[in-house]
Amino acid sequence: MTQVALITGGASGIGLSTAKLLLSKGWKVAIVDVNSAGEQSCREIKADFYKANVGEYSSLSQVFQQVWHNRAVFANAGIVEKLDFYEAFNTDLPPVIDVSVIDINLKSVISTSHLALHFLRNNRVSGGNLIITSSCGGIYPIIYLPMYASAKHGCAGLARSLAKPALQLGIQVNCICPASVSTGLLSKDEWDEFGQDHTPVENVARVVGNILEDESYVGQVVEIVQDKHFRRPPPEHWDSAMERVIKRTEAMSKL
Repeated sequence: MTQVALITGGASGIGLSTAKLLLSKGWKVAIVDVNSAGEQSCREIKADFYKANVGEYSSLSQVFQQVWHNRAVFANAGIVEKLDFYEAFNTDLPPVIDVSVIDINLKSVISTSHLALHFLRNNRVSGGNLIITSSCGGIYPIIYLPMYASAKHGCAGLARSLAKPALQLGIQVNCICPASVSTGLLSKDEWDEFGQDHTPVENVARVVGNILEDESYVGQVVEIVQDKHFRRPPPEHWDSAMERVIKRTEAMSKL
């Protein structure tokens, strides 16, 4: 049976590069993107294109219903905030802040993960993979983009928290944290600020491919920097009391 991968935000950048890699390995790829312009790119590489807004559960869930027998879900869609979090206002109260970056980078990833576990556990071939795109901003503080960093930290925490229960369903859950990858998220001038310290998008795709082929990846947060990648363990317990608390939360799982 042909393996099927569903990739959100797959019409460009990391998602598109990963789609090309998987297609070269014989996978069938379903790309989900809100940008209709990406349909042409999908046609060129022979991937299926589904226009959907990952921030709308009904839109996203319809795609999952159409791509039922997937073996891998790559929750990759993301944006960055386009505002100055530190802007000063000469008013009694600042205006309501635009938190769409949280909606897309975390809330939609939660929805994608929720749908992935449902469909991966119920398809004809049990099990599969869920890979979540976080960022180096999911490991380190990003002063320039604090809401982006907040969401990406949440993605890493989500992957680590889902990993053990999902494995009981035969599903591997992992998270990638690439360093600066020159995609459409930032302007050319912004990317130029990073100098030569860019991570090629193909290297990120290669790590995703490795995770899909390696059963030892479970609950891993994988930092990707240029041509290197590292498994980043969670923080050690502060003391034995905290270790007991965390173990109790694991015991409270219904799985």
